[in-house]
Amino acid sequence: SEFVLEAFNLYQEWLPRGLLLVQGKLTPFHFKNIVFAGLRLNEFDWVEKFIHDYSVHLDEKHKFNAITFNLAQLYFYKKEYKKVIQQLSQVEYDDITYNLNSKTLLMASYYELDEIEALGSLLDAFRIYLNRNKDIPATRRKHYLNTISLIRKLAKTIQGDIPKIDKLIQEVETTQGVVSKNWILEKLAALK
Repeated sequence: SEFVLEAFNLYQEWLPRGLLLVQGKLTPFHFKNIVFAGLRLNEFDWVEKFIHDYSVHLDEKHKFNAITFNLAQLYFYKKEYKKVIQQLSQVEYDDITYNLNSKTLLMASYYELDEIEALGSLLDAFRIYLNRNKDIPATRRKHYLNTISLIRKLAKTIQGDIPKIDKLIQEVETTQGVVSKNWILEKLAALK
């Protein structure tokens, strides 16, 4: 957390001075990291203004994806899950990282809205996508497949079933490579 705050403060200092721009452009990597730092610190208004003000510095080929994904992240942190789904459901990203991250946000949003049928469909489609896409490294594919399996189990867990919840917490904690591990553990703790 202390490093997030330090990075956020540096971003706020460097941005107006143009220190993160290369030939007048901001990389999608910096754009995403700046948004993430602000979100981790609950600086929602600042993040929204940043997305709108600094998206003009993104290269045209990255602009749409960067704006769409980062607004979806903002809505997720603000617990505006319907806006997340609206933002991401119509988009298929060419970039694998955006695609994987957007599907992860969609899974969590469907869960938060108790849209279990839609979540189940997304989990099935995402699993097929992972198995068919040979551009995804095997280790990364395994991490997402682990996550799909754990979220499926989470969605079937009944509130108050302490033995099942504890067993699933143990599984999450011992599984190597889980995307959104902290979020899954948080949801399991809420079911106790």
